[in-house]
Amino acid sequence: MPKNITDYRQHFIDHGYAIVENVLTTEQAREGAAILQDRIRPQCPESYAHIWGTRRQLKTPQHSIPEIARWALHPKLLLLVSHMIDGPFRLNTEPIPIVTFPGKVCGCLKNGDWRGHTDGFSDSPFLGREGRFANLWLTFADIEPTGGAMTVIPGSHYWIETAVANPQFRAEKENNNSYTAEENLDGLDWNPQEVTLQAGGVFFYEGQVIHSASDNLLPQPRLVCAYTFIQKGEPEEEINARQTIYQRFNSEHLNVMDDQMKQLVGLI
Repeated sequence: MPKNITDYRQHFIDHGYAIVENVLTTEQAREGAAILQDRIRPQCPESYAHIWGTRRQLKTPQHSIPEIARWALHPKLLLLVSHMIDGPFRLNTEPIPIVTFPGKVCGCLKNGDWRGHTDGFSDSPFLGREGRFANLWLTFADIEPTGGAMTVIPGSHYWIETAVANPQFRAEKENNNSYTAEENLDGLDWNPQEVTLQAGGVFFYEGQVIHSASDNLLPQPRLVCAYTFIQKGEPEEEINARQTIYQRFNSEHLNVMDDQMKQLVGLI
């Protein structure tokens, strides 16, 4: 993995993901971890969405943790995003706090039963979209092997792009968008890798790379938050975006934002 923060974008283009360490300080990561552990519990209240085994993700925009969302303003994080996106950008949706408690999620590399998925399919080529968005996960505790880490198949976004050109494949996977080693997918190098990193690191990923969280076999939970940034559009597009902002962000959160945060989300 490149050590220079200006090199990770090429790694993202080639592999569909990239890692940058030491974005938050140890103290900042510890602060975020304490907030997540206080707000998200193993139980399953109505505030949780997309429950996969022991993974808990808050519904958005219904729910929000403004203290966690505000890390989107971290200067080093914004610098990284500025290298990923060409031109001005904004935070596009309410950040999603996620905790993966010990237990089963989507299988484990150790057991050979891990399965992945993609976040839908795009109708435009990856290299045409690249530079317009940045999906990232900010980590608040060390993510170690078998600790519930996001697992990816490097380079699979290009394989998916080719595969979905086949109408039959696309129709089948739109109804069951999961992938396993047993499928023997022609031409796909099935080499899933866990994304391990230290607290305070950032993991960028492309939604069409085959990925998923893995089982957490360790006693400590995985503590992350997902942020989505996109390139700003033409003035008319940004006006339209402001009209839908209450569909993408929690209304109570919007009401307590300071001007810096409002500017980042495109409210002003």
